[in-house]
Amino acid sequence: MPKHLQKLIFFTMYLNMNPLAFGGEETQPFLYRSAYFLGRGHTGIATADNEDAIFYNPAGIAQGNSLYKKTILASPFFEISDDTKNLIREAVIEKNFSTDTLKAHIGKPQHFGFNNFTGVIFRRAALGLFGSTESDILVYKDPNASALEAVKARSQGNAGMTFTLADNVFFDNLYLGVTAYYLYRGEAKIDVSLSEYDSLGDNALSDAMGYGLGTGADVGLMYAVESGRHGWNLGLTIKNLGDTSFASEVENLDLDPLLQTVNVGFAYKTTTHVSKMQVFADFHDATNAYGSNTFLKSHLGVELNVKNFIGFTGGVNQGYLTGGCFLNIYFLRLDIGGYGEEAWGHAGLRPDYRYYMRIAGGF
Repeated sequence: MPKHLQKLIFFTMYLNMNPLAFGGEETQPFLYRSAYFLGRGHTGIATADNEDAIFYNPAGIAQGNSLYKKTILASPFFEISDDTKNLIREAVIEKNFSTDTLKAHIGKPQHFGFNNFTGVIFRRAALGLFGSTESDILVYKDPNASALEAVKARSQGNAGMTFTLADNVFFDNLYLGVTAYYLYRGEAKIDVSLSEYDSLGDNALSDAMGYGLGTGADVGLMYAVESGRHGWNLGLTIKNLGDTSFASEVENLDLDPLLQTVNVGFAYKTTTHVSKMQVFADFHDATNAYGSNTFLKSHLGVELNVKNFIGFTGGVNQGYLTGGCFLNIYFLRLDIGGYGEEAWGHAGLRPDYRYYMRIAGGF
């Protein structure tokens, strides 16, 4: 395989980046991203259910009346930046990937993400396995090096097991839940000039990777009120309780801990015999563990759901529009859509527009 193509595949598939910002403030990382939530502004803290509840608010699996909720056999999720499609086409189809190619993409964020969840979910308990990877690359003019071109990347890949318990507490409409997870994590950070990047070999890139094992827990609360055709929910999640650290397997390559964060959310719904309309407002990292920029932590969303068969979503994520739709057909569910996210850590400075698709099979 040509050397230049090996580098591209490594960066977009293996270096699978943590979605932290490249400059300014960082934003809260997620081990698992919900396609359903991304389409509506990355909101759902107040109403999360099933596999989404495991990662966003574990209290949500206590909702409902039946003992059994669902089994998910596989749920592959893919997302890619708008400009990354062009870069892959140039490298793979046109077989043209070099420093000159990268220069043509200066200032355009590159992102590729994948995650999958497999598990069984009951009301009050769930057990699952998941894997996730994300990669972000940015070629930019370095203001600290006479505006010379540079490549900056951060990466993370995760594989883990989750166990969730939830139940009513004190009142029938107040739920408490806990997700515990055992996690194997790998991550890398690279920040080099474009000329140095061109001379990197596969061993140098591999040497940048650190690996480690860790255990952590998320705690969630959810309060739900129903009144006829209307209802509203409040949600609160403490993620990475007490911080989640990792025992590194590579000397001198310590992994960054996942910091404790607090996420809060509100949701309102109105229903008819055939449809449900919902509006959402979430605020991530309320304790400023990763940054204090209110704009980057704000999320708004709407959803129209027709008999839980087809639905349309929209919203605002970090000030950028999102949109999506979903379809439930027997044992399959399809989610597709797009959203924008800030790639530089300063609101409105460098938007990264992404497309996503998820196919879930189960019963």
